[in-house]
Amino acid sequence: MFKDNRYLRKGLLVGVFEVPLAELGSGANNIVDFPMVPFKNVTGNGSAISATYKHSGKGLDALTDSFWFNAKEVEGLLEKSATRFPQIAEHRDEVMAVIKDWYNGYHFGRFRGKYNPWSVCAFIECLCNQLESSEHGEVRSVPDAIKSAARAHWVATGTTDLIEEQFTSHRDQAIRLMESLIRDYRETRLGGLDHDLALSNSQAVSLQLPKPDMNIVSSGKYSADGMLTLCLFAGYLTHKHPDSVCIPNHEVYNVWCTLFTRTLLGTGFAERADINVRGSLLAELWEGKTAILSSFIQEAFGTLTNHGKYKEKEYANIVATVLTAASCLGALSPPDQVSTHTSHAITTRENHTGDGQCDHLMRLFSTDNQPNQFGVLIEFKLIPKDKRANTGLHEILAKKALDQIIEKRYPTCLSGCTERLDIGIAIGSNVLRILTQLYKLDAATRKWIPVGFLTSSAN
Repeated sequence: MFKDNRYLRKGLLVGVFEVPLAELGSGANNIVDFPMVPFKNVTGNGSAISATYKHSGKGLDALTDSFWFNAKEVEGLLEKSATRFPQIAEHRDEVMAVIKDWYNGYHFGRFRGKYNPWSVCAFIECLCNQLESSEHGEVRSVPDAIKSAARAHWVATGTTDLIEEQFTSHRDQAIRLMESLIRDYRETRLGGLDHDLALSNSQAVSLQLPKPDMNIVSSGKYSADGMLTLCLFAGYLTHKHPDSVCIPNHEVYNVWCTLFTRTLLGTGFAERADINVRGSLLAELWEGKTAILSSFIQEAFGTLTNHGKYKEKEYANIVATVLTAASCLGALSPPDQVSTHTSHAITTRENHTGDGQCDHLMRLFSTDNQPNQFGVLIEFKLIPKDKRANTGLHEILAKKALDQIIEKRYPTCLSGCTERLDIGIAIGSNVLRILTQLYKLDAATRKWIPVGFLTSSAN
């Protein structure tokens, strides 16, 4: 199309990688490259210009600002929509805050804070449709309509098959990359920091991207740069600094949570609605309940096990993997507290606990939001393969595991904890029986007192 076309004076290719100029006679030697990555002199300390910057209308700034929406363009779309639906103007700040949280965060050239145009337009269309339906008898408040319209729009137009294929091929390395990306996003964006502050937060996890590298797609070899570049150019990452990347917004963050759980534990686990609900598992443990934990464990066994010959230690390791995933995704975070940390879950296998070794230990937030003051002790008992149909034995073994926590004085390792949950698990393949007991530490006697619940909601 470009070469030897006498009807063409200039051409513009967008959405492509840098064109290599292999030789002078290649026919592509008059190319000017306009990179969309941040310039090297742009730091995270505020030297990048915002997406509302009024440039001269010429040169590279004008070209770069032609891509995606800036804040003024989004506001203009809302103003036009408000002529038909004045509720949008009345709730303008709330609508803009939701749009920024879900669809903002992209960094191109010297511009920071660009919006995904597809998602913004789809959000506004969805919001207008819901407001219109309310005019025809369907009762819905404006805040509810805004909340309902905030969903995955752009990411729903395609699949992540190519990315998932690479992650599956390099599972261990991919999990570490995803953990860092998710933790970075949760500590900055979900931790309450403004996006510009999040970009300049020196404490956040940073992933280096020295140069574009797409060899991973064809070579079959692991390359962190290749994985990141693939996700960057697919729109699932953006630049934090010129040499690092991050998750741009909440729409894409949900995709990363799904990718993480699929890679770690399988598709069934990733599609659970409760895994991504902040504090869902912690709130249940406060009440001494284990329905979510039990279902997590059983689904993980279907993904991570391929035979029924595991020993107690191996089952404990699988449960540790499940709890690590739940912690990374916020299910063990305080449900009503905005924290700058993913969760304060400390998950370990104790070697010296009382008179023996506890299979699993966690230190979580207590019910009064004190970190590391709610201890969870888990002990396993293996159900023999020929006894897995004997439900009476399951109960006996779970009770034996629960009693062992006391008999072996495992709670002595919970120095500083004021609340605790003991969990006894009888386990064998996909057969599971769980018993629990909650305790509170008496401030006067320093003794653990059994209680029925820790939160008023369990009353």
